[in-house]
Amino acid sequence: MLRLAWLTLRARKAGFVGAFTALALAFVLITACGVLLESALRSGAPTERYAAADVVIAGQQRITPAERVLRRLRALPGAEKVTAEVSFPAVVITDGREIVGGPEGGPSLGHAWDSAALAPYTLEAGRPPATDDEVVLDSSLADRAGARPGSRLKLATTGPPSVYMVVGVARSPLVPTRQAALFFSPRQAVRLAGGKQPVDAIGVRARSGVSAAELAEQARQAIETLYSADASDASNASDQAGELYASDVLTGDQRGEFEFADSPDPGEALGSFAGTFGAISLFVALFVVAATLALSVQQRMGEIGTLRAIAATPRQIRRMIASETLLVSLAACAVGCPAGIALAALLRAVLADRGLIPEYFPLHVGPTTLLTVVALVVTAAQLAVAVSARRASRVHPTQVLREASTPPPRTGLIRSLAGIVVLVIAAVALAPVARGRGSQDTGAADSLVMVLMLGVALLGPLAARVGSTVLGAPIARLFPVAGFLASAGTRAQYRRLAAAVTPLVLAISFSGTLLAVPELKTRAAETQNSQRLRADHVVRSSGIGLPADYAAEASRIPGVQAVTGLMPVSTTLTSRHEGDTQTHGGQGYAVDEETLPTLLDLDIRAGSLARLRRDTVALGERRAESLGVRVGDTVGVDWEDGTRSDARVVALYARDKGFADLVLPRELAERHSTDPLDDTVLLRTSPTADDNAVQKALQALTAQYPMADPIPRAAYDEARHARQESSNSLSLLLLGMIAAFTAIAVANTLTMSTMERTQEFAMLRLIGATRRHVTRIMLWEAGITVTLAVALGSLVCAAVLVPIALALTGSAVPAVSAGHVLAVLGGTTAFGLVTVLFTTRLALRTHPAQAIGTGR
Repeated sequence: MLRLAWLTLRARKAGFVGAFTALALAFVLITACGVLLESALRSGAPTERYAAADVVIAGQQRITPAERVLRRLRALPGAEKVTAEVSFPAVVITDGREIVGGPEGGPSLGHAWDSAALAPYTLEAGRPPATDDEVVLDSSLADRAGARPGSRLKLATTGPPSVYMVVGVARSPLVPTRQAALFFSPRQAVRLAGGKQPVDAIGVRARSGVSAAELAEQARQAIETLYSADASDASNASDQAGELYASDVLTGDQRGEFEFADSPDPGEALGSFAGTFGAISLFVALFVVAATLALSVQQRMGEIGTLRAIAATPRQIRRMIASETLLVSLAACAVGCPAGIALAALLRAVLADRGLIPEYFPLHVGPTTLLTVVALVVTAAQLAVAVSARRASRVHPTQVLREASTPPPRTGLIRSLAGIVVLVIAAVALAPVARGRGSQDTGAADSLVMVLMLGVALLGPLAARVGSTVLGAPIARLFPVAGFLASAGTRAQYRRLAAAVTPLVLAISFSGTLLAVPELKTRAAETQNSQRLRADHVVRSSGIGLPADYAAEASRIPGVQAVTGLMPVSTTLTSRHEGDTQTHGGQGYAVDEETLPTLLDLDIRAGSLARLRRDTVALGERRAESLGVRVGDTVGVDWEDGTRSDARVVALYARDKGFADLVLPRELAERHSTDPLDDTVLLRTSPTADDNAVQKALQALTAQYPMADPIPRAAYDEARHARQESSNSLSLLLLGMIAAFTAIAVANTLTMSTMERTQEFAMLRLIGATRRHVTRIMLWEAGITVTLAVALGSLVCAAVLVPIALALTGSAVPAVSAGHVLAVLGGTTAFGLVTVLFTTRLALRTHPAQAIGTGR
């Protein structure tokens, strides 16, 4: 059968060009996605600071009770050395007011010198720090800061910038590539880290002959014993949240994952892009492959009928088509896989150029990815062609020959019912978003375009029959020659019309949503921020946060009416109602409660910010809904320092999107914060103040606080808009890739459906029609095709965009720019018409007598 398939391919190369093109493009896209995803997964996060520790114990918060945990671990039979570690932000400020932090934008952290053994860092020059004003730098940081033992440097930590004496330079066997380390005396490290006994992690080195796995098992048993005993004693656990679990005992790569949990992962952006790009590309590629192969089989119905008439069995027909598809798939693989690897390299370069991944980020091309891609595409092609081949092989030879010229007048009932079911599933999934309850899940809503497209494809023949009748009837009456023939042709060949419409709908749906969804989210975020922010000046931090003293200094500038810092707070919130416990993470800000209403309009829906005092909290509506709490209820708060307390809810606010789940008094947060620094400071001036003078005064403060970046409100809004546009660049890159593929798919499908009509065009010309007549007929058919595609594609876009618009803005009318709408609809329409016109002219170049004789 393979030999017969090979001979068929050699004899009818032109007939398989469309299928080859679709499969090759599928290989290109899916290979590129697979290579990028493999590279992201292999990027990993090898440990740097804990390289000498066989086991690391670390939880979500600081460890409590630290001393008891340390005693238990030191008593383990397999532990040789147990070292506690604490970390806090610390950067170098050069004489030129430059902030020198971690390499490649990584963290720059301060530690106690005792924990240097975890890497291990060893002195290559100088001595350990002994007093509160001494520091040891890692060798890379010392080189970048131009420091050596004896240098005096200004350091910014959790307090105001201070001058320290560099007494040593330390080097690690593993040169840190993603972080900088500064080592202080143990007493100074505890003071800067805050808390009574701050311990963020504990490193344990195994004795000789004890494996890391054995030591980890001993540590797990010790932790489970300790905390199970504490759980039975409520007096010990009532104010502690930093308990450990067996899963907090880390070995191998888990150490690096914890170490860089708060740092940008070089592979994260690439993995996110590859995952999104891969999911969409896989759907689009396989969708187009299935449609193209189905059209290819449909065009061969006459040939299949002839084979059936000369005694070919249905099984032989199916095997022949499957063998042909296999050979075409393998040929496409030889072209598509290398091109996909080249595309992956190009995309990696583009992402690196935009700063989303480091320049040095490697591209991994392994055999597993390539074999997976080949298996996936070949299997998908076989499944796709099997459906069409099965139907063609089971029909009686005379019926096959009849359907080769005119398809059956009725569409498949099962297919139509399946399409309706798919659309109902999509509607059910979109309904919560449309009602406003799923606004936090709008990211999942736009992915439903794939489900909607599947429903449209299943209902394609039915939609084509209805559309050709509705659109063709007035055209036939107004243009009784070309219009009538075009209308009659589309009604008679509604399956061919459906095959041509589907890729156009695909192009409109994906292009429309990929353009509109980021635009909707950006506009909604900008609107909320504009309504929420009442400040006239905004001071952003750069390299490290701003100490509370900065806000105090800024408040003394003449003309400043109100100031508050925004100190980030990470908590875990718990609510209990009649035995039901709800626990959710809560990212928020600690603020000056006195000046907050002057600087931020949070749109209070219940309660009052005037009651925000001491142990109270204001919650965003979405977080309050997830916790099931109202004003007056009490929530449990697990703090970063490992303690736990209760807070009463005094207000609920609506403008929480893109801002914070909770707002709480600074006095409360500072008692529990491990990083009491503001990432932003807001200032409002009096009506009579000179804003330029205030801005100059804020600039003057940068001499004392170089990490401060003060800008007027207008400049802040522009910078925020630029960041939003930059974050949308990935969507635009994805749009470009998908648009290019769908454009080729549209051209491929329209070319196949037009070129197969060479004999039909020849017959029309032999009975007196001119080339102009045939061209006019095809233009009217193309008009019906693109009009139906625009209508269906617009409905798919609306089905996705309207719920998202309701969730983000409360309006059912998506705020999408007219330029984007015109580009998608106008571009698709023009491309479809030009493709049909071009392929028609190509088909008309063949002499009618020759076309009738050859069928090509």
